[in-house]
Amino acid sequence: MRTYQTVIVIDSFLKSEEIDAIIEKVLRIINNNGGKVVTVDRWEKKRLAYEIKRRQYGYYVEIIFEAPGNLVNILEREYRLDEKILRYLTIVLDKKALAHLERQKSKKEEFDEEEIPELDEVIEDIAEDEQFELASFEESEDATSRETSSEQKIVESE
Repeated sequence: MRTYQTVIVIDSFLKSEEIDAIIEKVLRIINNNGGKVVTVDRWEKKRLAYEIKRRQYGYYVEIIFEAPGNLVNILEREYRLDEKILRYLTIVLDKKALAHLERQKSKKEEFDEEEIPELDEVIEDIAEDEQFELASFEESEDATSRETSSEQKIVESE
């Protein structure tokens, strides 16, 4: 079995229940025909680069799955018959693409495990920075006012 990636663009005017039903239908087709779904990534509603069937927005879904070769034909036939699917693309993932996906997955897991600072700590850091900037601003303002007053004295004496 090979690993495939399919991206479908669903009509964004549909209700969320209808969009979920279309995604579930695709997943059911994959599972019923000897495939195994690896990941489902919903990219949500995005603006299209150009109008498709008089639509400017589409709901993007990426599905990565393992399946025998004949499943792709069955799946794309279903895509063509469903008028709610605006566009689709299915590709075979080679070794390099799979390695890249694994690296991305591990980076995401590392990011999720990183310690995120508490909100109070962030607020304190911002407050300290603002106090420093305010003090620097006040010092520069005092220096400017001294220069202005000395210039006024020079003008008055002339």
